Amino acid sequence: MSKGFIKNLIPISIIIAGLLIAGAFIYTNQGKEITSEEGLSSQEIAEKAINYINQNILAEGLTASLIDVSEEGSVYKIHLKIRENEYDSYATKDGELLFPEGYDLEETPTAQNTEDESPQPSIEGSISSEELAKFVGCLEKADFVIYGANWCSWTKKLVEMLSGWDMVKPIYIECTEETELCEEKGIRGYPTIFVRGEQYQGSRTFEGFAAATDCDVPVGAESVTGESPSGGCQ
Repeated sequence: MSKGFIKNLIPISIIIAGLLIAGAFIYTNQGKEITSEEGLSSQEIAEKAINYINQNILAEGLTASLIDVSEEGSVYKIHLKIRENEYDSYATKDGELLFPEGYDLEETPTAQNTEDESPQPSIEGSISSEELAKFVGCLEKADFVIYGANWCSWTKKLVEMLSGWDMVKPIYIECTEETELCEEKGIRGYPTIFVRGEQYQGSRTFEGFAAATDCDVPVGAESVTGESPSGGCQ
């Protein structure tokens, strides 16, 4: 993780899809105006931020815990842990604003972190559940594996494209639960896809998956508009 707000890009992947936009500010003063004159300590501000994250940002079943808080220029760096992963967030010293992410203003973020969200293809009424089940079954035979994280919006988009969590069970590994396996595979972003032991780099479309596995494109896929977003969480 980053050593500072200004020096490095700090990805944090703890946010429910749609709740935050990178760089957005979150007001943590719930019903009470906080000013620097009140003299909140760094520990108190960090605990306030952690409480806000747990109550308003994290998905159900996830809990953030405070590891450490330190001074970083004009803000406090809050080092926190969610399950086995550690992240950094930042809060102003008056306890009023929380920065879930920090970006180096002198660097261009990677495409994985800055790619605009594309409209999610709608498969409802286009591809039957039978066709999808047949397609997923073929992917499984081709050793097609998705390594994902259930808190990651990009993982959710891919799973939704394939008709949901129940449908993808045969080809999906949840890295928040299978941490050792994902570490062994060198998974650094979600979702990561492997086909026959090699990392897949193609488009996340039915056509792309079919071409990589020699599976038949599901009947009705041609009516699906748009392309599944190719972004990811780190």
